Order: sequence, then structure tokens, then C-alpha cells
Amino acid sequence: MKKIAFVILLLGVSVLSFSQLTIGGHFAYNSTWLMNKQVFDEGPEMDIAASYGMYYGFVTGYYFSDKFGLEINFNPNKIEQKYVGSMKYLFTEDRYTYNASTVLNTLDIPILMKFGKSSYFEFGPLIQFINKATYSRTFDTEDAWASYNSQIYICENFTNKAVKSTFKSNAFGVTMGFGANFDIVEDQLLFNFGLRFNYIITDIEGINGLGETKESGYVPTDDKENFYNNPLYGGLKIGLIYMFD
Repeated sequence: MKKIAFVILLLGVSVLSFSQLTIGGHFAYNSTWLMNKQVFDEGPEMDIAASYGMYYGFVTGYYFSDKFGLEINFNPNKIEQKYVGSMKYLFTEDRYTYNASTVLNTLDIPILMKFGKSSYFEFGPLIQFINKATYSRTFDTEDAWASYNSQIYICENFTNKAVKSTFKSNAFGVTMGFGANFDIVEDQLLFNFGLRFNYIITDIEGINGLGETKESGYVPTDDKENFYNNPLYGGLKIGLIYMFD
């Protein structure tokens, strides 16, 4: 029993001798997506376009050794999904074109296991709170009538229309990344450079590229089971980390 207690004490002292608190800040520029199969399958009436967003935030962590630590981030985040599409003029084969975008402002809180210190791999759960959501849409001809899914569709324009009520308030996902820390002031102030990916597993609901919800009459019954939104975003990140002795 004394030997076991001695081993536990020795391990505890070893962990404390290597442990190190970290704080810092970082910035990331991301490719952003709202993964929605109903949009992907829709055809020329609705398609996605290249979209980008960014986050910045506060970082704090605790290294138990040079090989393992834990980190939590608080990241105000912007996720944008742009859309392009065209719809038939009513009773003709000519088409109206439009551009649209959905913008989400969120607070992301990833809780990460860090494997390695100078260079590292990170992985962990992500909690996301959706604070704001807006939708904008511009047709090349406003207030015209089009044909969409065998119904009449009025081509209205919107600018920053509030759509937060169509989305869930929170969501859960995973974060994964890797990178390296470079000394600015030896063993104290570090420059961080990394690549990080984030995926929201739970459906945040919301709207499609035309601003319609799952319950809209413009979404065919057969397509409703494919109507879900899962944010996916990733890109390069940089930051400054201070290591306490």
C-alpha cells in the first residue's frame, strides 16, 4: 500500500513539475459551408458559391507535460454561405438569375486535447451558440414572376433580413487541427501557426439558398428529409501564446 501511495505521489510531483498554464489570442480565416443536401440536389435553381468567414478569440490552456495538454477557446465567429441560381420566367424558357447569402454570427467554444507542444495535433468537442443570422438576395429583375417547382414564385430582393428565428440557438460539433509554436521569447512568448477544421454535427435547421425553410410549400415533400444545415469551416490560423513558468 505504501508503495502504491509513493508511486501516485511521484507521478503527481512529476506532472506538477511539467505543468504549464497558457493564455493568448488567435485569428483564423476560413472557407465556410452550410452543408445541405436539399441545396446540393436542387439543380440550376439553387447552387453554392465559394464563401469565406473568420473568427478571432481568447485562448487558455494547461500543459501537463511536453506531450499533452488541454485548451479552451472562446471564438466570436462569422460563417457565410453564398448561393447562385436561376429561375424560369413564367410561361417561357428564359431565366432570372440571382445571388444570395446567409450569414451566421456565432460564439464557438472548442475544448481541445493537445498532443505535442512545439508541433501538435488537436482534437475535441465544439459547442456553438448562434447569436445572429441574416439573409440577403438580389435578383437581376426584381418583383418579376417566375416558375419554381410548378408554383408561381415572386422574385423579391432582401438585404440583411433577420432569419435567426429559423435556426436553432445552439449546436454541437467537433474540432480537429494541427500546427506549430515558434519561440519569440524563449519558452515564454510563442507565435502559433496552424490549420484547423470545424464541423457541426447537429442540424441547425434554418433556410436554403432561396431563404425558404424546411416547412415551406416551395420545398417538395420528398426533399424535406434532405433539408438540414451543418456548418463546416476550416482554414489557417495564427496567434500569440504566453507560457507561464
